[in-house]
Amino acid sequence: MAQKLDKKKQEQALARIQQQELKAELADNYAQLPRRPHNRRRIITFIILGMLALLAGIFVWLVLLPSPTQQPLAGVAIGTAAPNFTLPIYGGGDVGGSIELHALRGHPVILNFWSESCLPCRSEVPYLERIYTQWGVQGQFTLLGINQADPKDDISRFGADFKITYPLLFDKRNTTNADYAVTAIPTTYFIDSSGIVRSVFVQPLTPQSMRQGLSSVGISIE
Repeated sequence: MAQKLDKKKQEQALARIQQQELKAELADNYAQLPRRPHNRRRIITFIILGMLALLAGIFVWLVLLPSPTQQPLAGVAIGTAAPNFTLPIYGGGDVGGSIELHALRGHPVILNFWSESCLPCRSEVPYLERIYTQWGVQGQFTLLGINQADPKDDISRFGADFKITYPLLFDKRNTTNADYAVTAIPTTYFIDSSGIVRSVFVQPLTPQSMRQGLSSVGISIE
């Protein structure tokens, strides 16, 4: 009986030793595992670095990307006085005379800078003539076409071919184009009855931009 008890005690003692050894082994293995907080910090760091690299790449791409063609800017600021000029009439209505801008004070003026060789200008002219016939001849505004590149005979023939009734002026020395800083054609200025620039369009006029320009000088059309 005593031998059985001693054997049982020995087995229990052995079991306790094995249990302690297992605990120690588990504790050692756990100690060797990487800490989760550390891993989380590393993951967050990698994410931030990745986002910064992506943003840097997008910035470089935007800088190197060719910029779209910008709309040329007109030289005479809106709200300032339109430079005066006196130019001869080479085509359209009243050929042989001349026009001084200041003499037209009292009602609005539309200045359209154009050239016979400018395809957008050629497309725009029939619309300008139609608007002038409907509204300009009634005295609501004066429409002037200003050309500085074409010979006199070309301007006259152009006016006849397109049946233009508004005056086509010739800027022989290019001084008026320079005063208005025309860098692209067609360019159209809307000048009010006091001689102040109210709207400028550096592109072919559309019904919408025409209404907008006329509205800026106090004229409403349907």
